Amino acid sequence: MRRSSSRSTRRSEATSDAQLKAEETAKAVKDVAKSIREAAVSTREAVKAFSDSGAVMELAESVQVAATAAKDTVQDVRDTTKELRNSHVAAEAASAVEQTLSSAEETAALAKQTAGQVPKSAPKATKGAVKVARTIKKSSKPVIRDAKKTMKRGED
Repeated sequence: MRRSSSRSTRRSEATSDAQLKAEETAKAVKDVAKSIREAAVSTREAVKAFSDSGAVMELAESVQVAATAAKDTVQDVRDTTKELRNSHVAAEAASAVEQTLSSAEETAALAKQTAGQVPKSAPKATKGAVKVARTIKKSSKPVIRDAKKTMKRGED
């Protein structure tokens, strides 16, 4: 008989455990349902507050204004780019720069040639000018030296 009493005890324990688990599960489901209900009420209140404040409409209007401004700016840039391309201003400017560089190179070559011709066509005058320049340089050294000394004495 002992066996049957221990089996019945086990059955009653298992039944009570199952009943406890079912009650706990039911309580957990009720708690979740309560949380869902509270979240729904809170969400409804937030949506109503946004709607009543006009913030949603103001945001939508601001986005529309910004989008329109961006569209207009892009169209203006496109139109200006087309005008620039069709006017050939960029090509003409590049051509003018190339012509200017070519003229500058030619001028530099001519100046170099001219400078080379002076000693050939007037060698005596060139030598004389160089000699005078050297003489002036040599004679000015003592004068410059004396001037520097005088200036130093004046500072002291």
